[in-house]
Amino acid sequence: MFTEPLSMQSMAVPPGRPLRILLVAGTLSGRGGIETCLRTVAQEAIAAGDELRILALCPSTDDSSWHTGLDYAEVKDGHPSLKRQALKGIPALVKEMRSRPFDAVVVIYSSTIPLVRLALMLAGLRRPVLAWLHFSTMIKQRIGLLRLAQAQICISRQFMQEMQALKGVRADSVHLVHNGTEVRVAPVGRSTDGSLRFVHVGRLMVGGQKRSDDLLRALARVQGNWSLDMLGAGSPTDALDRLQALAQELGISGRVRWRGWQRDPWDAMDCADVLVLCSEFEGSPLVLIEAMARGIACVSSDCIAGPSDIVEPGGNGWLFPVGRIDALAQRLQGLVDRREPLPAPDEVRASVQKFSRQEMYRNFRQVIVRTMDARTRRRDRAAASLGG
Repeated sequence: MFTEPLSMQSMAVPPGRPLRILLVAGTLSGRGGIETCLRTVAQEAIAAGDELRILALCPSTDDSSWHTGLDYAEVKDGHPSLKRQALKGIPALVKEMRSRPFDAVVVIYSSTIPLVRLALMLAGLRRPVLAWLHFSTMIKQRIGLLRLAQAQICISRQFMQEMQALKGVRADSVHLVHNGTEVRVAPVGRSTDGSLRFVHVGRLMVGGQKRSDDLLRALARVQGNWSLDMLGAGSPTDALDRLQALAQELGISGRVRWRGWQRDPWDAMDCADVLVLCSEFEGSPLVLIEAMARGIACVSSDCIAGPSDIVEPGGNGWLFPVGRIDALAQRLQGLVDRREPLPAPDEVRASVQKFSRQEMYRNFRQVIVRTMDARTRRRDRAAASLGG
C-alpha cells in the first residue's frame, strides 16, 4: 500500500486564512537541486496565498543568492556540520516558532528532526513535523530518526517504498510528491550541422554520485559525428582537471566543450539533442524534467531513485544500468547512427507536463493539511476516550 499524490479535499485551515509553513534546512551549497526545489515551493506558496518561511541552520557554503526574494533567515554563525548545529540551531528555532504561528514544520534532513521536536517543546507548541528528504535511504543519514516525524514527503516512488519499509514509520504517513519545475518554457533547438549534440548538466565528478567520467568513457567508444557540452563545476574542484585529463587520454578532448557552472544552463545552450545522466544515485533528478520540458530527450542511468518515474523508454528517453559503460555506449552509438530515432520534441515536452511546479505545490500543501487533519482526529479521539 502507498499513498499517491492527493486530490483536492477539505482543508483544516479556515477559508481565507493562509497555511503557514516553517521549512528548516541544514547545510546547503546554494547551487544544487535542493535549493531549486526550496525556491520553487516557496514561490508557489506565495502564489497560492500561503506563507512559507525558510530557516537555514547555517549560511550557504558557495552561493547565497539562491534565496533572494524569499522569506528566508539563517543562523549567521551556524556550523555546516549537522552534528554541531544544535547549539545555535535550537535557540533560533525556538525564536522563530514563538514569533510566528506556524501550522506545520517541514525538514529536509532527518538529523534536524530531533532539534525541531525539542524546539517545539521549548516553545510550548504542538505542531506536526514532516520530513521532505531528497536522497535515497542508501545515503548515510540518520534514517531511524524519520519515525519521529508525523509524515514523510517522498520525491520518488522508489524512495516512498523505502520509507514504508522502515521500522516505526506508518505506511499511511508516507506520501508521494514528485519534484516540479516550470514546464511551460521555450524549447531548446536541436543541432542542424549533422553532429549529434550530447549535453551533461550538473556537478562534474569522477566516480562519486554523478559518475561524469562514465559518459566520457562511453563516448570514447562511439563512432561517428558527435559532440559533448559539459555544463557544471567540478566537485571537488580538482574533478574538472581530472576529467579534462581523461578526455585527453581517451582521445576525445577535441569533441568536448567545458562550459563551466551556469546559473541558467538552458539559456547557455545554442542547441542540444540528448541529455545524459550517469548518476550512481539520485533523489529525483530535476535536470531530467527540465531538459524534457525543453524538448530534449534523455539517456539516464536507472539509479535509485527517480529516473524511472520520469523516463519513458522510447517515449522521451532511455534508461541503462548504473555503471554499465558498454550499455551506455551502445545506446549512444544507436542514436548517432540514427538507428534509434529521437522522439519528437513536442512528445518529449508533453510527457513531463505532470511535473509542473503548480501541481507539485498543490500536492505538497495537501500532504501538510492531511497530516494536520490526522493529528487533530487523533487528539480528538484521545480526548473522547479520556472523557468516556
